[in-house]
Amino acid sequence: MKSFDALREEVLAYAADELTATTIPRVDFYRVSQPMALPPEIYSPFVSLILHGEKRLQVGDRAIRYSAGEMFTASFDLPATGEITVASETSPYLAVRLTLDFAAISDLLHQMPVTDLPATKKGISVNRVDEALTDAWLRMVRLLAKPDEIGVMAPLVEREILYRLLQGPQGGVLRQAAEVNGHFAKIRKALVWLRTHYATAFRIEALAAIAGMSLSAFHRGFRACTGLSPLQYQKHLRLYEARNALALRPGNVAAVAADVGYESLTQFTREYARLFGEPPARSIRKLRLTGAEPLQGIGSQG
Repeated sequence: MKSFDALREEVLAYAADELTATTIPRVDFYRVSQPMALPPEIYSPFVSLILHGEKRLQVGDRAIRYSAGEMFTASFDLPATGEITVASETSPYLAVRLTLDFAAISDLLHQMPVTDLPATKKGISVNRVDEALTDAWLRMVRLLAKPDEIGVMAPLVEREILYRLLQGPQGGVLRQAAEVNGHFAKIRKALVWLRTHYATAFRIEALAAIAGMSLSAFHRGFRACTGLSPLQYQKHLRLYEARNALALRPGNVAAVAADVGYESLTQFTREYARLFGEPPARSIRKLRLTGAEPLQGIGSQG
């Protein structure tokens, strides 16, 4: 696609190493010059279009691989690990990303005709992009050369991008994420509760009641959306938050473990090492020695 090649060149001209924020609201670039493992993070709802290279994500029990010309859509806060599998100095991994504005999506849905899209219970999708969607991305990125136009034009082009996403194969995932009733809205109530109360023990029956679902339907629906059980999802939230806290308060492992809801330091150390590959003290020492940034906070951009 002609617009795809032009988009790649535009992003390449602006993207620095790893994450590059832009002056366009909710739009950023990601560039990596060699294959690398990615730290476990919690990604906020976003769409990411790969322009060069390949990426693998592990979302719960799902392994997802996508490459140049494909767009990844996540419609919920996504605990994930992964790696950049194809990248080099001369041909870096390159992606452009938009954090989703569900208010804008809901507004669009009220103006669009009802569409019979395939039913989906998943909160993620990977699909190839077409020329119309790529062209909209290109016009968005080219606004960086016209900063005086960003305030007026960026919301219009973002609206077009969201419209074309809703009309395409990602539409089912985005529609269910923006709905205020229905299956996904019920699961989202439980996700919000878990994000807010990640340090609090809970009974699965109580969480299902928050979602307004039967226990069996809630179990099936939660795993279908997230790839994790509710307890696994909470564990990821706890451990990611603990890693952030330990980066700021090294040496207070027992206190941090208690703060995020662990009664047993042994259990905390074991589960931390299983997720991050090494015990807390060693992990944080390495993080500080390399000067790496702490993980993003719960619900923030990954």
